[in-house]
Amino acid sequence: MVSDRFTPVPPDRLWIDTDMGFDDLAAILLIRARTTRIDGLSLVAGNTLLDQVVANAMSAAEVFGWDMPIHVGARDAIAGERITPFFAPGETGMPGSRYQLPPTGQRPDSQDAVGALADWIRAGGRTVLALGPLTNIAALLTREPELATRFRLLWLGGSAGAGNQTATAECNAYADPEAVQILCDSGLDWAMIGLDTCKQVTVTIVDAELIRAMGGPRAELLADMLDGYARTPDPLGRRPMPLYDPVAAAALMDPSTVLFHPVRVDCELEGKLTRGMTVVEWRSYVKAPNLMIATSTSPDMVRELFLTGLAVAAIEEPAVRRRAGV
Repeated sequence: MVSDRFTPVPPDRLWIDTDMGFDDLAAILLIRARTTRIDGLSLVAGNTLLDQVVANAMSAAEVFGWDMPIHVGARDAIAGERITPFFAPGETGMPGSRYQLPPTGQRPDSQDAVGALADWIRAGGRTVLALGPLTNIAALLTREPELATRFRLLWLGGSAGAGNQTATAECNAYADPEAVQILCDSGLDWAMIGLDTCKQVTVTIVDAELIRAMGGPRAELLADMLDGYARTPDPLGRRPMPLYDPVAAAALMDPSTVLFHPVRVDCELEGKLTRGMTVVEWRSYVKAPNLMIATSTSPDMVRELFLTGLAVAAIEEPAVRRRAGV
């Protein structure tokens, strides 16, 4: 019988593939607050264009003292089209009315993301958290398909219901549908937390004030970015904003926060109105499942982990600074 949990225990080692918007940053801070080792970050265009994604990641590494290697990945989708920057988080992917991550002279590691991830898996790395379009992961599986049996992946993307980039497609899936389908056909041990589940957890501008009240420059920076994020659907802050990437981070750190169910998923590649739609077949007697999909979450538990991650980052003095170039 397939378990309804993606993983029984948090991973000892973790790789994160990210398009580095604010919710990606918050997911990483949540994980670091739980002391799980992060072995590396690979970057992909998604929340914004790749150059901005790189700038966001390097600035975050400087501000929060990250010492994990950071590798640059895909600028374009598998099919060759540019991965579309999404309007919701703004040009930088890090909304904030007063404060932004400061520029830095730090540079990413010289090895490309796919090569670095492949080396990590061959060296025994097991768990990958993907928070953006799946282009890097699909490129890895296309280049070295035998690695599909050597790691597991949790993806924040897709939807079992309506979309947000289009009526039927979620942003990360719409950015590179061919990449999603490559994973669907790969035999990979993976799970998906979709838009429909993430909408169960929300944040508001009130949450930003909780962080701001802690005092200090990092608290002010995080509070301002959270305030900007919370105002994404409504500049006046009257409507709650779904919390995306931290839901996936919470599922890894505390498997009791999210329930999963085995299903068959395929990604629509050709539909005029449905390209990027993740089509979910719930009937296992019709098609054998190829992944686990999130069906529900515990909003209060996820919010607590999310806010704790921000709070720890706000008061923690960074112990390590990355070298300016590798």
